[in-house]
Amino acid sequence: MAVSGRARALYQRIADKIRDEIMDGALGPGARLPTEAEIAAEWNTTRSTAVQGLKVLVNEGLIVSDRPRGYFVRSRRPMVYRPQGEFRKRPLSPEMDQFLTQMAQEGRQASQRIEVKVETPSKHVRERLQLGEDELVVVRRRIRLVDGVPYNTNDSHFPLALVQNSEIMRPDDIARGANVVLAELGFEQVRALDEIHVRMPTPDEADRLQLGPGTPVAVHLCTGFTQDGRPVRTVVNVLPGDRHVITYERSRQQLGSDPTIRQATEEDLRTVVELWEHAASWLRERGIDQWQYAPHEDRIKANISAGECWIVEVDQAPVATITVDEHADSDFWNEDEAAEPALYVHRMVVRRDIAGLEIGSAMLDWASQRAAEQGKTWLRLDAWRSNGDLQAYYSSRGFTHVRTVEAEGRNSGALFQRPAGQERGIGPKLTPSS
Repeated sequence: MAVSGRARALYQRIADKIRDEIMDGALGPGARLPTEAEIAAEWNTTRSTAVQGLKVLVNEGLIVSDRPRGYFVRSRRPMVYRPQGEFRKRPLSPEMDQFLTQMAQEGRQASQRIEVKVETPSKHVRERLQLGEDELVVVRRRIRLVDGVPYNTNDSHFPLALVQNSEIMRPDDIARGANVVLAELGFEQVRALDEIHVRMPTPDEADRLQLGPGTPVAVHLCTGFTQDGRPVRTVVNVLPGDRHVITYERSRQQLGSDPTIRQATEEDLRTVVELWEHAASWLRERGIDQWQYAPHEDRIKANISAGECWIVEVDQAPVATITVDEHADSDFWNEDEAAEPALYVHRMVVRRDIAGLEIGSAMLDWASQRAAEQGKTWLRLDAWRSNGDLQAYYSSRGFTHVRTVEAEGRNSGALFQRPAGQERGIGPKLTPSS
């Protein structure tokens, strides 16, 4: 039986009615709303209640106040923002870049303001570019205007050591694009990691973009990687919600070559640690508490020495790691279970810029086959108790949830297993590295 909620206040119902009229087109862009007095009379209430209802819509960014003329539906002509356009060929005209060309094709007046600075990167930029504490970045800050209105900001960050004395250092438009300049310097980007966050703007963002109250922004962070997996550019785009439609074209990604797997060596310690830190940073940004501590390098060294740690490579670049051993953690698995022949999966990480290509599934199939070859009955793992998405992932890959154990001082403990030798065949086949 449905339980009715508390009745909405009158000012909220006033806002609801006008909002519905805007959303269904009865009140179009630029339309003038009834006056405060007219709304008060219609609803048999006070003028202050009418004003309170109108302020709700102002704060939502649906209407604007233009005293003494009154309130008007905000006019919107959104720009189509295409993140996937970054790697398309540049326009031939030397005086027009990609953004200016797009706006010209849509019959709109476009311009931009550019400034360049050398500065200490923010924590988020440093992590994405994998920079040391003392390393600096070059930032090309751009405000893009359409029909005289600031539409978005585009701040590109480059490691200073890579671009010093190049065109990127000059506050001028680069008609052929900064990506081409990077390629000419020997740092061609072949893939990118896109992240989109939606929030209210900071005071600085609101000032740069001349935002009215109640206007949210989408923040598009794009990090570009070279063929060997080195991050060389991080762009922070701030897109006001009332001025943009974000359009993605998607197609199934393909690996450049078949992935290979090999035992890690002592020289791979830093690679395994960096893969761990990369995953921990990604989890932290999404509010997931998993792996929010320094990696246990002594354990990783021990696993490498024992031949239990493995590296997956694509085009000779490390993209993932997995550790498999015969150790049944006594905090989780009881004596009877520990006596059963099984391999245990630990520290499985896939680099985020190839997420979606099912490398994780391929590693689990490989580990399952390895368990069968060693005469084991089970392939087992323990997952983070609070990470429901991860547990659902293992369930979808043929693992059965055994139980969840809450051990003191341990955040893992969701126990899973699947029969040795069972392969799902979802991801690519891992072949031994020659």
